[in-house]
This record gives sequence, C-alpha cells and structure tokens, in this order.
Amino acid sequence: MNNSTPSNSTPNSTALPYWLSLMVLLAACYMGWKWYQVSQFEANRSTGGIEMAGPPLEEFELQERSGKMFRSADMQGKIWVTTFFFSTCPGPCARLNERIKYMHNQEELKDVTWVSITVDPKTDTLEVLRTYADKFSADPERWFFCRGDLKYIKRVGKEIMKLPVTWQGHNESAVVIDRTGKVRGMYDMTSISQSKKLELLLKKCLAETTSPENQPETKPAELGVAAEQAAT
Repeated sequence: MNNSTPSNSTPNSTALPYWLSLMVLLAACYMGWKWYQVSQFEANRSTGGIEMAGPPLEEFELQERSGKMFRSADMQGKIWVTTFFFSTCPGPCARLNERIKYMHNQEELKDVTWVSITVDPKTDTLEVLRTYADKFSADPERWFFCRGDLKYIKRVGKEIMKLPVTWQGHNESAVVIDRTGKVRGMYDMTSISQSKKLELLLKKCLAETTSPENQPETKPAELGVAAEQAAT
C-alpha cells in the first residue's frame, strides 16, 4: 500500500514565481529605458539656447540622398544648420523637421542651408531619405539629408558638433555654423522660444559681412572617409 501523499504543487503554481520574476524584470528594463530617454532628452535640451563663437569645424564627408557626397568643406562661405534624426521616429524627429520646414520656407532665411544627418543609416537608405525629404518639401539645393557609417556619424556628432549621438537617439539640438566654418550656437528646435533665438541668430549671421578668407582655415578632420563605405 502506497502511503505517500500527493504533492500539492501544480504546473500553474510552480510557473507563477517564474512569470512574476519575468514581469518584474521586464518592468525594471522598461523603467530603465524610460529613464535613459528622459536623461538623454534633458542632456540634449541643456545644450540648447547657447550662442557662442567656437573654433572652425573639422571637415567631414557624408553621402547625400542624391547619391553625391556632402563635404562640409564645400560649405565655406555659407551659413548652415546641422541636426540629427531618423526617419522612423514618429515624435521628436517629426517635430524637429517640421520646424526646419517652417524656417526653410521663410524668404528671409532662403540663403541658409540645412543638413539633416540620420542616426539610423541601416534603415535610412538613399531611397528612404529621398522619400522622407519629399514629405517636408525639402529643396535639394538647400536642405540635405545625409547618411554614412554609424560609427563615423557618432564621431561627427561627438567630436565635431559636440552633441551626444546614438543609434536612433532623439536629439533635438540644431547646430548653427557661420560662413567661416565656426559654430555659432546650439538650440533645441522643439522649443518655441529657442527656435526664435535660432532664427534671430541666423538673421544675424546672414547680415554679417566678414569674409571667410580673412578667417583661420578649417582644421582637417582625422576621421577618414568612412562615409564612402556607406554607399556600398
């Protein structure tokens, strides 16, 4: 006669602790990710609204949506603004580019060039960039959409533009570069007040008559032309 008593445990009761632990882990991961997004957003906002007079930019090269190479050295004598985005971003990037579109269409700012650099080059192929640019009616002569190797783009952001750039990272800052190749300011494009300051700075730069030939030459970049590899 078997005197052993049946176990009170069931498959459901033994699985419960596992699922509870998994839910706690997922919740912790989600909270950690949200904290990271908020901290990154605040870090990016802290760089905005600053007018400055930095040294000449180092040169860099990326591939434009047309398939041609965008060379920062070719921007000498022009006023331009650089931002970072990715096409599948439904929120901050869309607001960023809507704000650029607004300024891009202003007659007073028609001599300003806009350079938008994707932080998701694997997704944002040349075809994707062309389609995305068309959504904002971007003039191909005054608003460039560029891509390249992600590591190279991160270095352009960190070492040249002095902005934290990550894969699919939300960065609403716009970097203003004057005719001499110097950074003149950084502004949060999703902030109405900072966008107005950016607009004022652009008009100020447009009114300046200092010749680029009288300024120090742009320091060559030591980044290599990794952007060429992105074309393949």
